[in-house]
This record gives sequence, C-alpha cells and structure tokens, in this order.
Amino acid sequence: MSYNHCPLCANSLVVQPIGDKPRQCCSNCEFVNWNNPKPVTAVIVPMNSGIVLVKRKYEPFIGDWCLPGGFMEACETPIEGAIREVFEETGLNIEIDKLLEANSPGRNINVIILFYLSKEASGKPVAGDDASEVKCFQFNNLPINIAFDLHRKLINNYFAKIKLY
Repeated sequence: MSYNHCPLCANSLVVQPIGDKPRQCCSNCEFVNWNNPKPVTAVIVPMNSGIVLVKRKYEPFIGDWCLPGGFMEACETPIEGAIREVFEETGLNIEIDKLLEANSPGRNINVIILFYLSKEASGKPVAGDDASEVKCFQFNNLPINIAFDLHRKLINNYFAKIKLY
C-alpha cells in the first residue's frame, strides 16, 4: 500500500532508502510506510470424513469455495483469529490442532497466510459473515471452483496424507 500523504501529520511523503529498500517517509515527522504484509488465517476443519468449505459471498472469487478464514484483528493471536474466523463463517466452535504452514500467495498480494488444521469438528455448520453457503466435502466430491491456489494445494495435501480417496 502506498500513500500520497502522511497518515499521522498529512505532510507529503518522500521516498528514501532505509536499510536496503526505498521506503515512503514523511518529510515532517517520523512516519515510515513499512508496507508489511497483513496476517491472514485459513483452517482445514475435518468433519464427517471430509472438510468444511465456505462459498464466498463477496469478491474476490464470489461464488467459489475456500477454506474458512480471514484477516486477523488487532491484538489477536493467530490461533484466536483462526478460531474466530471459522466461527464467524461456519458457526462451528473448533480447537486448533496444529499449524500446517505459513505462505504468501505472491502476485503482489501483501499477506502472510497461516494455515491451520483443527481437530475434528462436530455440529451443523451454518453460513455466516462473508459466506453464502457452508458444506462438508469428501475428497471425491470436492467442488472444482476452489478460489485460491494455496487452498487447493493444502486441501489436496491433506487428503493425500490421510488417504481418504
């Protein structure tokens, strides 16, 4: 993200080298636009020999399926964010089992995605928040329109490791 003016004092920003990179800096105060990635969580939620996926209600990829997840909130731990996002999108209360990987989607998308695996979930998933639908899918009936390459890769790796197909 770049700015035209300082978000602290509204003065013009200039580009200056800081460390080994050019950064936007305020010409008047101490503001530096570090442009750090935003943390995102996504969770594989096992259920009924399958996994829970949500259908996206909003762009990007409206109508496509993905793992439940989203942006972390301020002062939230990654695990708290993962649990909250799954609840908001599916109505399911989960317990995180482990971190699977941290990755970045590339393509100038400035996020770090923390992929988690939850323990087996129970209950009836209900679409909420930014999900238009939520369903449990076994490997042999996964939707073809999975929104994100990294989600598709993690889903395939998950099923390959548990050999449910």
